Amino acid sequence: MSALLTLMVLLVFVFCENECKGLNEEYTWTRIDYQWPDDPEPSNVLQGREAMDTRKFFRGSSASPSGNTQIDDNNRNERDLEYIFENNIPMGANKWKDKLFVTVPRRRFGVPSTLNYVWTNTTSKHNVPLIPYPSWDYNRLNSTNRDRIVSVYRTAVDTCDRLWFVDAGVVNSLGSRAPIRPPTVFAIDLNTDTVIRRYELKSSDLAPGSIGLSSLTIDVDPENCNDTFAYIVDLGGYGLIVYDFANDSSWRVTHNYFAMEPSAGDIEVAGIKFQWTDGIFSTALGKRDKDGFRTVFFHSMVGRHMYAVSSRILRNRELATRTYHGDDFKVLGDRGPGAHTTMTAMHEPTGVLFMGLINQNGLGCWNTNKEFLSKNFDIVDRDEVKMIYPSDVKVSGDDVIVLTNNMPLFIYSSLDYNNTNFRVWTGSVQKAIEGTTCSLSRLPTTLACNKKGGCSSPHVTHALENIMKLFRL
Repeated sequence: MSALLTLMVLLVFVFCENECKGLNEEYTWTRIDYQWPDDPEPSNVLQGREAMDTRKFFRGSSASPSGNTQIDDNNRNERDLEYIFENNIPMGANKWKDKLFVTVPRRRFGVPSTLNYVWTNTTSKHNVPLIPYPSWDYNRLNSTNRDRIVSVYRTAVDTCDRLWFVDAGVVNSLGSRAPIRPPTVFAIDLNTDTVIRRYELKSSDLAPGSIGLSSLTIDVDPENCNDTFAYIVDLGGYGLIVYDFANDSSWRVTHNYFAMEPSAGDIEVAGIKFQWTDGIFSTALGKRDKDGFRTVFFHSMVGRHMYAVSSRILRNRELATRTYHGDDFKVLGDRGPGAHTTMTAMHEPTGVLFMGLINQNGLGCWNTNKEFLSKNFDIVDRDEVKMIYPSDVKVSGDDVIVLTNNMPLFIYSSLDYNNTNFRVWTGSVQKAIEGTTCSLSRLPTTLACNKKGGCSSPHVTHALENIMKLFRL
């Protein structure tokens, strides 16, 4: 019997090597580099690059300088500020066909391109140079293109093959802000790589604290691409901005539920303790109801609760801009401690809502077909070292995509550029939720998988069940 038990344990480890992880590590970077133009560059740019030392300029993975992440941009001249690799941190990831889009917001100077992509149909997966999208001309700060893009945090791809994003229009540098343009909504036709809509948000759409238009969700009728609304979160100004594509107009929605929850302000990630004040951070859309509207799920990053409102309210300017909303906005419930969440994404066919859990260095899930109870929340995957700060979560078709970027270390400490710092994780939705409470085919697990430290147990339990079946035990 002891030999059989030993064999079972070994089989569990073998099985788990391939099956127990909910996500696969698809792309990795020690630092971010770019695919620079093949055409000869202006002499002043070349001279500026030749003057850079290895701390400011990186090609490929052969050079491996290290050092503190904090770079004083004020001591750089304009030429040298074109590319400072320490100031490039990816924030968002999204997929369309054979392109994986990666955004690098200009949180500091030295970011040559903010909207980029890499090809997914290649075998190269480590330190792949980012390709500016739609072109270098759109991404250069000194470009004369009226549609130039200043700073993008995250993107959205809709069923009409359009890439959406908000250009924050600001370069942040060590606490100072350099406004370059008003925040602007962009829509790009992915089939032609052309900008089809550019809309500058009005001053009435913004608030004094509107410094973080960090994500947007697209509500589109697949039968009528003109019938499109974008829901843009304002995490600093505690508001939601609605953009009406058909009428090329926008309005601001206010509600107390958009604010941060003061009692949840303490955060600990990778041993670093800090306080943030981020309010509403992302929205996710449920299935379309019989009346044609959807449930819009939302949450504050600094908070424990999940909320919801019907798109019927948000899409109607008169209803959305009322000073009092009655019971239109719902409190779904308290997710419990350790529930600080960045982005959420809905897989509409299953109704599974994925959540980037920063306190737990992992990806969580809740099947919205089940009650909003803590026992119905689970962990898809987590890693105390490799999954620090899930900055973005997307669902593309039947796949889930997560970008992790070590953000708290970038801000409060330093990154070791000899090691991998940035990762894009992918996996099929069905495999990711298999063995968790989010799977419709599985009863809720009795293990406390939603608590820190017990997150891989659903997949291990599933592995054990398969081994038991194999031995008919």
